[in-house]
Amino acid sequence: MLKILGSILVIAATTLYGMKRAADLKEQYVQMEYVRQVFGKVQSEIRYARDPLGEIFSHIGRNAREPYGTWLEELGKKMEERDGGAFPELWERSIADNLCSCALPKAELCRLEELGGRLGLMDIEMQVNTLDLYLEQLTEAMKEVREGMRTKVRLCHCLGVMGGMFIVILLF
Repeated sequence: MLKILGSILVIAATTLYGMKRAADLKEQYVQMEYVRQVFGKVQSEIRYARDPLGEIFSHIGRNAREPYGTWLEELGKKMEERDGGAFPELWERSIADNLCSCALPKAELCRLEELGGRLGLMDIEMQVNTLDLYLEQLTEAMKEVREGMRTKVRLCHCLGVMGGMFIVILLF
């Protein structure tokens, strides 16, 4: 009786782990979509309001969800205070401090860091073009994630159940 109960618990635990991994994959896509929305707003603010980047980041950060709201507000505040050096250094430091714990894939965090190296150093037209390029790259990355997500989610579910069954067989 105890072996059966233990077997059920092992299979349930590995199944739940597989479901959590599948949910993590879905969350990556959701976070990428939100980053696309945030930078679409940044691009619009640069294009039409023509405000300085620090004001734009502070304004958008007040309405953004976490961790992006904190990231943008802190970045905007440091830019307005002119604290911490050049813009690319502030950008990279703020990403390392605020966005490392979010669900964005590592490749997307690297692409986001590269964006900061090009964004604050140009005129308005070039900043808008740079954001266009970034948004196109992000959309392409999202398309790749979406195409692979369906099979990966199904694989996570199956591996969770099958892994539990395999462990139970090994224990008996």
